[in-house]
Amino acid sequence: MRYRHQQHASQSHLVVLACTIACTLLAAVFALAACGAQSTAIDDPLAVYRPAMKAEFQKDLDNLGPAPRYAISVTVDPAALRLTGTATIVVPNVSTDPWDELVFRLYPALDHYRSSVVVQSALVGKKPATFAYSDDNTAIRVNLDRALLPGDSATVQLNWRLDIPKISDTPAVYALFGLSQQMLSLPLFYPSLAVYQNGPAVGTGAWWQLNGTERGDAAFSVASLFVVTVTMPSEWVPVTSGVEVATTTADGATQHVFVTGPSREFVLHASPVFESVTGETYGTRVHSYYLPGDEAAGRNALKYTMQALAIYSDRFGEYPFTDMRVAPAPTGFRGMEYPQVMLIGVQLYTRFRENLEMLVVHEMAHQWWYNIVHNDPVTEPWLDEALAEYSMRLYMESMRGVTDAEGFVVRRWQTPLNGLKTKGQDTQVDQPVNAFKDGSQYETIVYGKGALFYDRVRDAIGTRRFDRFLHNYLETHRWGIVDTQTWLAALRDLPDPSLVSLYEQWIKAPSPTAQSASERNATPTPQTP
Repeated sequence: MRYRHQQHASQSHLVVLACTIACTLLAAVFALAACGAQSTAIDDPLAVYRPAMKAEFQKDLDNLGPAPRYAISVTVDPAALRLTGTATIVVPNVSTDPWDELVFRLYPALDHYRSSVVVQSALVGKKPATFAYSDDNTAIRVNLDRALLPGDSATVQLNWRLDIPKISDTPAVYALFGLSQQMLSLPLFYPSLAVYQNGPAVGTGAWWQLNGTERGDAAFSVASLFVVTVTMPSEWVPVTSGVEVATTTADGATQHVFVTGPSREFVLHASPVFESVTGETYGTRVHSYYLPGDEAAGRNALKYTMQALAIYSDRFGEYPFTDMRVAPAPTGFRGMEYPQVMLIGVQLYTRFRENLEMLVVHEMAHQWWYNIVHNDPVTEPWLDEALAEYSMRLYMESMRGVTDAEGFVVRRWQTPLNGLKTKGQDTQVDQPVNAFKDGSQYETIVYGKGALFYDRVRDAIGTRRFDRFLHNYLETHRWGIVDTQTWLAALRDLPDPSLVSLYEQWIKAPSPTAQSASERNATPTPQTP
């Protein structure tokens, strides 16, 4: 009882400390934001975010235009399985419609996240605002007392708490959100502004409120800027988006302050037993975390991350951030991408270590094809997943040569696709996540068949034009959102009429008619997990 009492007292102090420093930080951040219209060389409204970007990419902040700005302060109590938070969010209306409400997604309330979020209060400006839950409590609609016109912005403050689920400690468990195996995974722990999609005419747009599933990604977001203050027991090591710019420790609690450049979301992952190794490549600090006893795998993860960062920077465009992190997570033998963070299933550090490199390489590619160029992950998952998957071939060619890369293509993509064809389960790539029969079909079609399509495109136009296509695609849609029609427009710009035919054969049609030599020679056996 004495230990529990001391812990409770420490957590109370932790809350007071969090509130005091967070209020000071929020005041500073939004004082900077408020002076944006009168900024001078001395008064830089973006100064708070600049530490997250390499010097040569500071222009990305200047060119970003109006973007949501989050100032978040949370207190995490792992013992009580509770998070409490406050967020002040500057919301610009960049649509063509006036808004009479704002929608914020409560992603932890999704079925596969197994949590619940209680929004305790909402202010718009400095006035209390009414709000209502919607979509099975996965969103709230905050009412505005007057319409927010295009080009204007509103400042919203939300207070909330959420329950942290305790998940099984079995290493094979797949848990995206919660506490498992001494690791705390908290992606999207805050109310996240929904994407507003313009309609065909003024006044016909709508807020995106689809719910993803465990099979694919759930979050759809415009590029945003974050200042996040996290207060938690000092023994816990946080792994987050952005870069840490300040820490304060008192009475067993540490307050960490992080800032980001343009990011689709902010993730908080932590453990009291994480150890780490660090390296640097292309001016980016790369941090690899690991659990006790897994140092060799942690060092390998660091090596693979640095190699992929360099190769993709050369092929697509340089990685713009000062920091990148990779860490184990309770996701079995699978991985998950977040801005400046990739979480790799804990089994890949032990039982399935031979697959660690390929998972790291795939998730690293998402820093380009998800964070810099974004898409609806529920309706059109192929847009980022197929390209991130194909990026693995480019990595393999750079590291091991063309012959090994061709073998990789056959084993990982062509053979599983042939297996689906023999069962009559081949289908088109460009479909929503829930259109696929099961996870095996989804991964084989969206990842594998989608990657094979990119292989055919490169065969058709040559490596040099293909690399130029990817570079131009990245730069044209930098920090934006694409859909399949946007992607097709980029493809048509090459120009090469055969490419549209390839798209129709491989992405839209249930079964491509053209075969490569590797496809004809592949053995039609199922893919081994």
